[in-house]
Amino acid sequence: MALLRFEALKTLSERPRLPVELPDFQVSKFFGENVFGPDQMRSALVPSVYNKVRQAIKNHEKIDETTADAVASAAKAWAMNKGVTHFTHWFQPLTGGTAEKHDSFFDALAGIEKFKGSELVQQEPDASSFPSGGIRSTFEARGYTAWDPTSPMFIYGRTLCIPTVFVSYTGETLDTKSPLLKALKAVDNAATKVCQLFDKDIQHVSASLGCEQEYFVVDKALFMARPDLVMSGRTVFGHSPARGQQMEDHYFGSIPSRVYDFMKDFEIESWKLGIPLRTRHNEVAPSQFEVAPLFEEVNVANDHNQLLMDVMTRVAERHNLRVLFMKNLLRA
Repeated sequence: MALLRFEALKTLSERPRLPVELPDFQVSKFFGENVFGPDQMRSALVPSVYNKVRQAIKNHEKIDETTADAVASAAKAWAMNKGVTHFTHWFQPLTGGTAEKHDSFFDALAGIEKFKGSELVQQEPDASSFPSGGIRSTFEARGYTAWDPTSPMFIYGRTLCIPTVFVSYTGETLDTKSPLLKALKAVDNAATKVCQLFDKDIQHVSASLGCEQEYFVVDKALFMARPDLVMSGRTVFGHSPARGQQMEDHYFGSIPSRVYDFMKDFEIESWKLGIPLRTRHNEVAPSQFEVAPLFEEVNVANDHNQLLMDVMTRVAERHNLRVLFMKNLLRA
């Protein structure tokens, strides 16, 4: 084990930096460029269809088939202009992460790229291997994903990602998004009634959230030399962590150069995806850092937090780093 660590330290000392520069000095020039949000929908859809979509989102109503076809056609054209070849229903099963099954726009039988409203609204991924809480047997394992229009579609890599809920054939919840949407609707209804006691003009109350993300960054070589990190994503052995103010010189200190490049890199990727990152700094423990966004509506903020963790993990690979999201658990 000691030999592994010495080899890892030697590799670390020879790592070159991967300098990162902004694609444009003004972030506003490229912020959300990979998101099919309200502005993109307004420019791609005729006003009557756009208004139907906005009203359906606002009032939690079902989007009709004709409108769904129009949205699907516009989203496909927008995505293919950006080099996208596949689409996926992006959902959050009971695994603590996200899941996706990619389908190609290309229809070999028709010989053209197609994307129908029915494919946008609903898909049927196999649910047999996802946690279900024992609510159904394996032979009843069909699961369905259904489009959540309150969270905008986005491009990740060469894939158009469609945020969705995930439910069983008989309607049981199989994800973390469905309960959240139900809770937000219940809060909206209850809070609106209270607010109308004071102001009859209030029609809607929304909850907001800003998920700060604390994380650890370690070199890939050091990570691979620690079986506990590889297998569990956290330390199992080592010295006990500091309990006082021993690391006060690290907190809000100067950001190490390799980590600074990594931070800039994942911020750029996140801004393109419409994630409103604002703050970055050193945290208290060695190799611990923090990133925090502006507040958004809870459902979108939750999706952005899940997406941010995936972005950070993928970008870290480019910098020969590994990100650990187990808060306050890394030991020296």
